[in-house]
Amino acid sequence: MLREKMSGLVKLAAAAAIGATVAGGTTALATSGGSQEPDNLGQVKLDVQEYYGNWVDAAGKHHESGDSRWAADVRRQVDQAQRYLAIRLQQGVRNPAIVLDIDDTSEVTYGWEADNDIGFDPVEQEKAIDDGAFAAIRPTLELANWAAQHGVRVYFLTGRKEHQGPASLKNLANEGYPAPAAAFFKPETSAPDYLPCGLTCTTVQYKSGTRAHIESTGATIVLNLGDQYSDLDGGHAERAVKLPNPMYYLP
Repeated sequence: MLREKMSGLVKLAAAAAIGATVAGGTTALATSGGSQEPDNLGQVKLDVQEYYGNWVDAAGKHHESGDSRWAADVRRQVDQAQRYLAIRLQQGVRNPAIVLDIDDTSEVTYGWEADNDIGFDPVEQEKAIDDGAFAAIRPTLELANWAAQHGVRVYFLTGRKEHQGPASLKNLANEGYPAPAAAFFKPETSAPDYLPCGLTCTTVQYKSGTRAHIESTGATIVLNLGDQYSDLDGGHAERAVKLPNPMYYLP
């Protein structure tokens, strides 16, 4: 009898180890080796849509909302950057400049990507650039114009390819961005001398090397704005400003 009771207790203990009842009546199942599955992709996409304040127009196209958490986060980062730039101008910084990435720093691609189930298609991206489908990010646009009006040189530095330059610059101008002192697109056929890595540059090498080139002209890069850490790594700017972008990651 004692042996039977002990056997029953062992079975109960094993059952308790496999499933424990937690608050609310939910049963937590133990996993082998303490492993934990990644967040559910479908739920993550819904979370991203909520962050952008997603809404859908009559044609079924997705859009971000101007009163979303994303918009508020962008506004906060850009406003802080502009305050820093204003201080540096008051201090008499010489030959001030700002460097702006394009996607998703100067223009927002959220709606286009949401229409593609938060995916990327290079052919569709090319068409979107040619069609001018990406809208300006309002705080960045305002910063760029404020800077230009206060004697600050504005540079665009993007991972978009060289052949996409003319259409990109046309779109930026149509959106109200000031004419840049220069715009740099990733080379496709031959690389400039200031990029010793040539056509094999990583994003960090390409962007930091180009900022070093801008500095070599005598400019002081006060602000460098980007939505990827690879836009900002490598130095050659007084202040790096990271804008939020949970849509994609570029090393």
